Amino acid sequence: MSRRPVVPLSFTRHGDASRPAVILLQGLGMASNAWPAELVDALVETGLQVVLPDNRDAGKSPRVTGVRVRDVEVLGAVARTLARRKVSAAYDLDDMADDVVALADGLGIGRFHVAGFSMGGMIAQTLALRHPERILSLASLSSATGNPATGLGRLGTIWKIIRPRGPARTKEEAREEMREILLALSGPAFRGDVEALERMLDRIEDTPLDMEATKRQLLAILASGNRSEALGQIRVPTLVIHGTADPLLPFAAGEETAAVIPGARLEPVEGMGHEVPAALGRRYAELVAGNAARAEPKGGSLIKEACTKRRGRRGEAGRSRRAS
Repeated sequence: MSRRPVVPLSFTRHGDASRPAVILLQGLGMASNAWPAELVDALVETGLQVVLPDNRDAGKSPRVTGVRVRDVEVLGAVARTLARRKVSAAYDLDDMADDVVALADGLGIGRFHVAGFSMGGMIAQTLALRHPERILSLASLSSATGNPATGLGRLGTIWKIIRPRGPARTKEEAREEMREILLALSGPAFRGDVEALERMLDRIEDTPLDMEATKRQLLAILASGNRSEALGQIRVPTLVIHGTADPLLPFAAGEETAAVIPGARLEPVEGMGHEVPAALGRRYAELVAGNAARAEPKGGSLIKEACTKRRGRRGEAGRSRRAS
């Protein structure tokens, strides 16, 4: 087991702190403010409190100092992974999972639900393996098992994210670079939602992508190896959501994740890329909360009751609209 020191994570907390907690973990290089408000608000409505950490080396959390990663090192690490050889890194997913547990300890949260997007899903899987006594349920969103055959990531898309860029001279230049990355990751079903894209760019403006830190996170993923066999040990309710048009981690990566975790449910999203669309925020919340409810004693009364009431209110609103 890793013995590197934990990093104190920056975070925000939403909802009633006395309610069951779900911790949402973001993907490569992204800060927690990238989560759509539609998802966070809907999760709170279901009766969960929501904790949004910035992973180490992202957002407002501390950077790992004294470790610079050259582009040639990243390419070498990818080659070693494809050759099934060990990759060295300043830290790995075990360390990032330990950061999350330390955060939960500091907040007085014992057991919790966890959901993660992309790299965040990999951290969430690692939490379920490394700290099974703390995890109530798992949601792996557009993520992978670490198996190079299915979930290393498409090299062309990876390069679009990490390719060398000169320093952005203005905020608008930084915004345009981020817009280019997000569009490259999107799928045809939601690429046309320009307003949602601009809202996301507004949210993340104060936490621009730190490319040096992002490369360290990428090496952490590669250094963590293939979890596909170990994931068979997971015994908590598990949900896997994956887009059929994901240009980074192909749909096969989601299929494999669901196949190797006992009892996991796979929820395909037709035409979705490597993204969490704002338009699906409430649907994601229903799925994540429904999965969390499976872990609650007595049939998940705390979360299911809130979910049922919310579906009832939406149904009444739908009937009113139809009547008018």
